[in-house]
Amino acid sequence: MSGVRDMFGRIAGAARQAVEGPGGFTLLELSEFGTGGNRLALEAAMRARCQTVTIDPHTVLCRILGRFKFLVDSRDIGLAPHLMLDGYWEFWATEFIARTLRPGQVAWDVGANLGYYAVLMSAIVGPQGRVRAVEPNPRLALLCGRNLSLNGFWDRSSVHRQAVADRSGQTLRFRADITDPKNGRLLPPGTPPQLEQDDVLEVAVQTVSLDDLAEERVDFIKIDVEGAEEQVWAGMQRLLDRNPGVCVLMEFNALRCVDAPGTLAQIARRFPMRELGYDAQLHDVTPETIMGRQEDTLLVLANRAL
Repeated sequence: MSGVRDMFGRIAGAARQAVEGPGGFTLLELSEFGTGGNRLALEAAMRARCQTVTIDPHTVLCRILGRFKFLVDSRDIGLAPHLMLDGYWEFWATEFIARTLRPGQVAWDVGANLGYYAVLMSAIVGPQGRVRAVEPNPRLALLCGRNLSLNGFWDRSSVHRQAVADRSGQTLRFRADITDPKNGRLLPPGTPPQLEQDDVLEVAVQTVSLDDLAEERVDFIKIDVEGAEEQVWAGMQRLLDRNPGVCVLMEFNALRCVDAPGTLAQIARRFPMRELGYDAQLHDVTPETIMGRQEDTLLVLANRAL
């Protein structure tokens, strides 16, 4: 029996050593992200720092990236479990943003969800930078704003509860499952309201194009809009003209598009066709390859070396 106790004692000691320094509990530093180091060790360090506290029946406080306080919706079984138990999401994209974004830059998080990337961006750009988070889901937009404020980023960030589309000023309907809100989507114009359901959110939202969102310089844009890729692309052409040095990280799925070949051809006329792989590195990709996939492609659009 004593041997079993000794074994568990050694395991507990190793776990404590993973998160404690000479002064006790330590948080991960931003400098530890985006370095291309040992990903498995970094993921383990983030998991070791995970904590959860129930705030109310639908809200849980957790820790993400081994550093930031973060509110999630406890009804969400798509994204929230990863944040509560692992402390990170899509680490290949997290690492890319951490190594690409710089202090003092301006970043937009389009389809911000709970603000995971917006919080990371705000920490990186610092007090001289600026972050705009755009999210049409009212519950997620509320938590996104609270997460930014909770980590002291209220002075450099803003949340816009709008849906990004090809033009501003439309009123469209937005629908999302309560249990998996990250897959929420805009409905086509003229779609009749759905009968009220306990597990489905459906609300009217106002649209904004990225051309109209702000006139400021933009250095980095993350776009994850679940089927609205073509509309977002159509509404950001003036922005791209104004910001030739911008880097865009855009999730693209041909199966969700009306004219995927046409949209990809337009993109290829502006940018080299590159994608972000699971190894967090850039790889050349062709429109034909993207068209043949069922899964998402993370396009990296920039006319410079990264």
